[in-house]
Amino acid sequence: MADQDAGHVGLKAGAISLGGDFVASVATVAPSSSVAFTLALLLGFAGLATPLAVLVVGVAMLFVAFGYAQLNRWKPHAGAPYVWVGRAVSPTAGIGTGLLSVVASTVANIGNITLAGAYFLFVLFPSSTFPKVVTWLVATAIMVFLVWLSIRGIRPSILVQTIFIVIEYGAVISFVILALIHELSSPSAGVHGPSWSYFTIGGGVGGFKGLAEAAVVCGFLYAGWEAPLVLGEESTDAKINPGRAAILGTAFLAIWYTFLMVVFQGVSSQPDLVAHGADVLAYAGQLLVPGFLGRALPLAVLVAVIGTTQMQMTEPSRILYAMARDKLIPAIFGRIHSGHQTPWWAIGILGVIPPIALISYLASTSANKAIGYVISASGLLYLIMYAVIALSSVWFYRRELIASRGRMLITAGLLPLLGGLFNLVIFAYGLKTQGTTIAVVAAVGVVACIVLGFAVRAKARNETFFTSRGGRAEAPETAEAAALPAAEN
Repeated sequence: MADQDAGHVGLKAGAISLGGDFVASVATVAPSSSVAFTLALLLGFAGLATPLAVLVVGVAMLFVAFGYAQLNRWKPHAGAPYVWVGRAVSPTAGIGTGLLSVVASTVANIGNITLAGAYFLFVLFPSSTFPKVVTWLVATAIMVFLVWLSIRGIRPSILVQTIFIVIEYGAVISFVILALIHELSSPSAGVHGPSWSYFTIGGGVGGFKGLAEAAVVCGFLYAGWEAPLVLGEESTDAKINPGRAAILGTAFLAIWYTFLMVVFQGVSSQPDLVAHGADVLAYAGQLLVPGFLGRALPLAVLVAVIGTTQMQMTEPSRILYAMARDKLIPAIFGRIHSGHQTPWWAIGILGVIPPIALISYLASTSANKAIGYVISASGLLYLIMYAVIALSSVWFYRRELIASRGRMLITAGLLPLLGGLFNLVIFAYGLKTQGTTIAVVAAVGVVACIVLGFAVRAKARNETFFTSRGGRAEAPETAEAAALPAAEN
């Protein structure tokens, strides 16, 4: 029998260590593909001040990660977002937040597989153009492979992700060196070396307004760092490692992203970079190393986007599995493969959605325009999710924080509060300033998740998740017991 009910077979406990959790955090974000997605958009908003916007949002995400780590210390759970917010605020809000995480990841994957198909074809046939249907077929084939890999288990998935990271970073670091040599040795019109002016508002196209608009796009840039938190039931030292990995992952990403933006925005003129849209790193690769070797940079993007596509399918599969296990949604999402101990039905369903949705995107407008809508809309969804969970963390531990002093008050109270409020403000600003289509997609996504939260409550109101409020009693009773992973030892 290929599958069993969730009550008979569960996820594979202790499958990955701290290193695996860290890989999950970094791989889900996929720096190379995210830079390819967003560099042109960010330059259009913030100009040469793009690194400043990236760094500020990265610090805010690091603050949010402390809140995630605190809640994980209380209860590692495959359905972390809905369980945490459900206990801190209300079960209905929790269900809405869990579904929001699922929607954000799945919407992002529509853009991910588009880029995967396009870059795969470019790496193999750099001088050829292909009909959109060919891009769709390639993207679908990649998704089929990733579904198969995800079903095989979290351990082999992390192993493959580690290989991807080695390839990606090896290629990117090589091109960073080439880019710096190019910028410093032969400055010309539009080519410029790194400058501290990148970290001033004066370097931006739209000043403070441009920075704020760029910050909205950065919601997508950093999206996914929280992936290890839903792998708590599959991690060693489950109360510590996922949260620690998220903190380490966001800190690393804030530095790495800022550095990449500093380097790659100087390889050519700003109009040229903006004009190449989501193909900007393919353009940079051919500019720095024309010919066959120039494909190494788009290869890094391809590897990165394949990696993030898989992880952004793995993360929501755990949430749906946990919800089904709690009898909140149809039991099919809770079916576990008896051999691999993965929620294979949830993975399969999530793998089918992006290729189907991609058809309408490709049929209605150009691929680049469609990708832009997906980037901005999913970025907004991530921003509000991060805000809700960070603020829920502060509210959940309010008694402990009032009684505490020193490090915990800062790392478990002040930092998540600031990070949550920042994300909330940027989300609201994004709804106001983004294009109508983007704002509508994001708003509809949020409202739909709230409505579904009430619908789930109406249908499953007698289930334990809604009838028991005992979860709060499991929280640490003392400030010392609630200390963050970073503060331990």
